Amino acid sequence: MATWWIDYSSSKLSAAKILATPVGPDGEHPSGVIRYIDAPNRLGTKHTNTTEYNDHRAAGLGIAMYFEVGKNDPMGGFAQGQEYGRRALAGANLLGFPGVVFFCADRWFTSPGFPTITPALWRGYLDGAVSILGRGRTGAYGFSDAIDAAVGHVDYFVQCGRQSEVRDFVHGWQDNNVQPQVDGIQTDRVLIRHPIPFTPTRPGASGVQNDEEWNMQLESGENRSLSFDIPPGATQLRVNCPIDFLVVHGIWQAGESLPAGTNFDYKWSYEDDFRVDRLRPWKIRVVAGATQGSIIYSYSPGRPERTASLSFR
Repeated sequence: MATWWIDYSSSKLSAAKILATPVGPDGEHPSGVIRYIDAPNRLGTKHTNTTEYNDHRAAGLGIAMYFEVGKNDPMGGFAQGQEYGRRALAGANLLGFPGVVFFCADRWFTSPGFPTITPALWRGYLDGAVSILGRGRTGAYGFSDAIDAAVGHVDYFVQCGRQSEVRDFVHGWQDNNVQPQVDGIQTDRVLIRHPIPFTPTRPGASGVQNDEEWNMQLESGENRSLSFDIPPGATQLRVNCPIDFLVVHGIWQAGESLPAGTNFDYKWSYEDDFRVDRLRPWKIRVVAGATQGSIIYSYSPGRPERTASLSFR
């Protein structure tokens, strides 16, 4: 059977209602959601929040996010992509969300009554978002014109419009013709054609899905803090520091068998002939029984700024 997710914006929905409602043409039930995200001070009905996100994650739903302000988002080019990327990253950090955020061209490039979105503007917009979130967490949503123009700038795609025009490489097709009701809320159904990374594992399942990597960006600053869930099956935390200086102090938070307050400390400073990055990150064993962790860190990147990150394996 086909894999269907849903997206929606008019209300919040519980995982129980989502999982219980058939949405696919052969009675398939949703196995994931694409919700909306924004900075913590901008969350409203359209956007998810920690309560809904944690409920979905605990139920094992796949999760991705859209970032959208309006139909002219790409018109601001690179600078707007950076601004909206920062807002999306702040929202993701609030939730502890490690996955893909799809930035939107929510109309055809040439639409009556709207300024024309050029491929250069759209690509610049996506490049700005990538410069903040990283390419591994940035996707594109739109009609076929936007999808074609985004190739080479992002690696994850949700396409809307006619199914006959969906590109082979697209991860999800949003069916705008059939909009199932879930607990009285109108949704769009999304046919998942290729796996969207960072899908949570259902409770009781073994292993971390999707190439075993969940990633969270570390913004620069002094004495910053970040709390995170340990993905089911993860045995290793990796700290990735592309350049310059990073100091980390962390605390594992207890599962049933873990004494509270178990600490870890790692320090590293930049040298001209060595760096820690995705090829040579710190590898920190996840303490048995840990379900959550938190870090206090200081990070001073060079110019141009490069973002450090945490990932799990």
